[in-house]
Amino acid sequence: MMLTWGLFCVLVTLATARNKAPLLDDGTRTRNKAAECVFGKQVRELGSQWIPDLGVPIGVLYCMKCECVPLQKKRRIVARVQCRSIKNECPEPTCDEPVHRPGRCCKTCPGDLYDSDIIQDIVPQNVLDEEEKSSTKHYAALLTERSSLVLRNDFRLMSNNLNKNNVVATGRFTFHKKNLYYSFYISDKAARPRSLQFVDSEGNILEEFVLSRAGGLVNSLYQNATRKVCGVWKRIPHDYRKRFRMEKIYVALVWGVKDQAEFTLSGQVMKYAALATENFSSLLEPAVGTMTGAGGTAIVSISTSVSTSIYLAIVFNGLFTEEDVADVPINVTLSLDEKKYILQEVVRVKKPHYELNMVEVRSPVTPADLRLLTRGRLVLTVSSVSKPEALRLSGSVVTKVTCELFQATLSSSSDTNRFGTSGLAWLYLNNEGSLVYNVQIENLKTTPDNTTFITLVDVSTKRRTELEDLTPTFDFTNGWANGTLAKLSPKVLEPLYSGNLAVNVATPNDTSLVRGRLVAKPVADARDAPAPFLLKRENYTLPASAVGIAWLYVDNDCCIHYDVSLSGLGSDRRLELFLELLPMLAPGAPVMTRYLGDFEGNQVEGSPVTSLNREEIKRLDNGVGFLKVKENEITLLVATVRHVMAPSTCQPQNPDNDVHSIVDDSDVGPSGDCFYENKFYQQEAQWTSSDNPCTTCFCENGNNKCFTMECPEVTCPDNMKLEKVPGECCAICVNATSLVESNRNVPQKCIFNGQAYSPGSRFHPFLIPTGFDSCTVCTCDAKYLEIKCKRIYNENQCCKNCARVDYSMNGTYSADDEVPMLLHGVVPRKEIPAKSAEQILAEGGCPNLYDARKPYVNGSEYHPSIVSLGEYKCVTCKCENGKPTCWRECDKATCEKLFRMKKKQRTEAGVRWNNSQCCTLRMCRKYRHKKGHRLQKS
Repeated sequence: MMLTWGLFCVLVTLATARNKAPLLDDGTRTRNKAAECVFGKQVRELGSQWIPDLGVPIGVLYCMKCECVPLQKKRRIVARVQCRSIKNECPEPTCDEPVHRPGRCCKTCPGDLYDSDIIQDIVPQNVLDEEEKSSTKHYAALLTERSSLVLRNDFRLMSNNLNKNNVVATGRFTFHKKNLYYSFYISDKAARPRSLQFVDSEGNILEEFVLSRAGGLVNSLYQNATRKVCGVWKRIPHDYRKRFRMEKIYVALVWGVKDQAEFTLSGQVMKYAALATENFSSLLEPAVGTMTGAGGTAIVSISTSVSTSIYLAIVFNGLFTEEDVADVPINVTLSLDEKKYILQEVVRVKKPHYELNMVEVRSPVTPADLRLLTRGRLVLTVSSVSKPEALRLSGSVVTKVTCELFQATLSSSSDTNRFGTSGLAWLYLNNEGSLVYNVQIENLKTTPDNTTFITLVDVSTKRRTELEDLTPTFDFTNGWANGTLAKLSPKVLEPLYSGNLAVNVATPNDTSLVRGRLVAKPVADARDAPAPFLLKRENYTLPASAVGIAWLYVDNDCCIHYDVSLSGLGSDRRLELFLELLPMLAPGAPVMTRYLGDFEGNQVEGSPVTSLNREEIKRLDNGVGFLKVKENEITLLVATVRHVMAPSTCQPQNPDNDVHSIVDDSDVGPSGDCFYENKFYQQEAQWTSSDNPCTTCFCENGNNKCFTMECPEVTCPDNMKLEKVPGECCAICVNATSLVESNRNVPQKCIFNGQAYSPGSRFHPFLIPTGFDSCTVCTCDAKYLEIKCKRIYNENQCCKNCARVDYSMNGTYSADDEVPMLLHGVVPRKEIPAKSAEQILAEGGCPNLYDARKPYVNGSEYHPSIVSLGEYKCVTCKCENGKPTCWRECDKATCEKLFRMKKKQRTEAGVRWNNSQCCTLRMCRKYRHKKGHRLQKS
């Protein structure tokens, strides 16, 4: 029972370890979303059930069941992990000799087809049912003060709403798998809201997202350029998705500071069929100082297939008087500066409603009218027929509300692409309706006049039509084309939205060197980064068409999000994604590697559960990273990653007068490596300064320890003179007839500790950690090219009975005062450096599941560690040739002590446990009959 309780505490610890603030002592934390649970390193959906797996040595607890359950906290619904034992719920077997099958908790009779504990497997985590696949994917909301949702604060009191400027907003929502992408347009007279809340019909907050920092700021190039609010709610629970389909979810935008809202707008999330073909949107607002709480939105679609036409679905409120009860006429106009009318219609509302009403209009228009529409010059107005000036809503028709960009990888087959040219492109429409484009081309071989043509092409027909020329903005030196197309026409917009617009790169010798079709992608998380990175071939056995586009983004929880799209690799490969981070590009730079995940197919997006630590954040911002796509440990594609900005909440807080450099010698990183003269050195490494050959250094705990040698005294014969040899510290005696080199191409020198010394040179050996030993002089014998070292006894500097040196890091000389040392030719170093994790594993070591940098040495015994619990001393493991063997400790002496204590009826604390709390009376009775009285190895 006590063991079960101990394991239950471990489960609770694993499930609650995520509630930490950024940049605590351990430098990491895990995400904390209201509608999901985090157990260990896995994210669980609200309502899911599973069997806990605690890893080695405890393993899977088949008689425990964990659930992610909702918990009410004031107005908020939060998810929590609850685990319980199901052993007592097992039914009595109907046979005399039931069996305990592997992977099950309850005993069953041989031949039984029914498992009583099959409930453990009822929630598949990665399967969408048919109902969700066929359900509506597009929703919209109109947010005004006329919402039927009653807003209350955390104390269940009515919230004050100070919407003095009569702000209106409209939202669009799109489901992709289990994720909901949201987008909003908000009145220009309002600042960016502080947060977004998804609320049920009772006013309970199901999930909340922070949308901006203090002052309404947001670190998003796309959102600032489009004035949209964008984001994603990932892994929505099944019950919440059902509520969306039933239109029982509301959204609320909150302005003001935390716990003190200034005002709030809310609206019901509804299904509208017109959203599937939406091309433009409009936010309809009343005139200043009129129609408080009223507003509207329009869903606009165009068609040019047979004849040019326009379709409007208008959702609004506030245009009715008290006398308007049924069949009420409404004016709908589409005009150029309210002078030239493109469309004038009168439609009727059968039964007006206070909160939401919808009318539809379809009308033919001219191609010239569509050009005005695409350039954002038309105004949509809806008004009351009886009081057209007093009851009136209007707004410009602009780019549709949905946050999306269009991206493409640029490549071609190896047959036509001999130099492996590749590239990427991404485009988006800003709030003025202009098309902002960015194109990158790599490995573009020069032509005599550097002529390259970049165009937007309509590929909907066999005859590819060039629509726009991007060549004028292309810079051949850096391979980028960046610019804006201000005057768009429907002929560009329609293929763009339908997926038939492509980027084509041509040269005088090739009409289509590389190309790629633009694909719409929602903007959120990783794709909200300022720019993507190009994944290029690392393995040139791959076809030239192998290329990828990658987005990386760090959120306010300091978690990194990634989105990778590939082409040219096929869809049947099992690939892995890694991020390698360096402080800078320099020889020997320490590498931090983070495994992001594995995937199959051409696209993957996600985010690890644990957040980035301090050093990873620093290297992403100021250092250099490499995003690598691997297969069977072989790198296929790689992207160079620079300047991935993290929010200020994730940045290490340094005092104003103590700003550390990324290459600060004293604090390079957790690896303990040292940085010296633009090069990194590992812990305990030794080197000679390139600027001063008399200076030798070694690395100790990330600190450079440097010493400068004073050369031993040298007296030359009369026929010789002292001369300094380039690259060496001490001068040697030479004459005109001496030949230092018997072969001018191969220098003849002594080698000592990796250093070359000219014949006749004298020096002091370097010892770690004390530096140069001035009481020992070594000489390079000119005749035999041997190093001879001996002690000297100078009463001013050294003594005859100096303390023995029991240990020398590099083992360069004997500590025996009476025996001179003779080293022949090339002397091998006898360093004892700390072995790397790869070396330990290669020599039969065992991996450490909780710290990959510290594997267990082959033959060692250890207590395993459990996340958030520490060392688990009740289990001992031994590493034998790469495989750990673990057993629980419960020896005979401990059990006998417990039996004696029970017999004497001692009542002091801990009577049921030994000093290490590893043994119980129940366990001792169970194993009393076993020889050796020790738990079996597991």
